[in-house]
Amino acid sequence: MLPLTDVYSYLNALAEVNNRGFGFLAAYGTTWLISGLLWRLKGAGVGSYAALFQGMIALPVALGLTSLMATGVRPNDPTMDQLVIFLATGQLLILPLAIVLIRRRLYGLAVATLSTTTAFHFVPYTWLYDTPIYAIAAALIAIVTAVLVARERHDQEPSNLGAATCAATGAFLLLAAGATLLLG
Repeated sequence: MLPLTDVYSYLNALAEVNNRGFGFLAAYGTTWLISGLLWRLKGAGVGSYAALFQGMIALPVALGLTSLMATGVRPNDPTMDQLVIFLATGQLLILPLAIVLIRRRLYGLAVATLSTTTAFHFVPYTWLYDTPIYAIAAALIAIVTAVLVARERHDQEPSNLGAATCAATGAFLLLAAGATLLLG
C-alpha cells in the first residue's frame, strides 16, 4: 500500500502512463455515437438497447487502446486499484432502472438516465487523472442532457431525444479524448 505522501506520485504516474484515460474516452465516445446512429437508422428500441449495451463493446476496445498507447508500466497499488474498480463499476447500478425504462418504452428517458450516469461517473476521474477535462465533459453532458429532456415534446413521434442524447454524449467524450492528448 502506498504511503499517503505517495498517492500523488501514483496518480501522476497513472495519468501519464494511461494518457489521462484517452482510450476509454475515445472508445466510449465512439460507441455512444454509434448508438445514436442506430437510433436514427433503426428506431428508438434498437437505439436504446445499443446505448444500454454499448459498454460491452467499448470496454475491451478501451482496454486495448489503453494498452497500445501506454507510455510505460501501469503503477501498482492494491488500494488504488480497488478504488479504480469501484469507480468503474459503480455506474452499473443504474442498469436495472434503465432496463425498466426501456421495457416501459420510455426509450429517451432510459438513454438520458444512462448519459447522466456517465456524467456523474466522470467527476472522480478529474482527481484520478489530475485534469479538469473530466469535470468539464461531465458538466456538458449533464447540462445538454437536461436541456434535451426539457425540450422533449411528448406529442411528437418519433422522439429524437435518445438519438440526440447519444450523439451529444459521444461528441463530448470524443472532444474530451482529444483534449487529453492535446493538453496531456
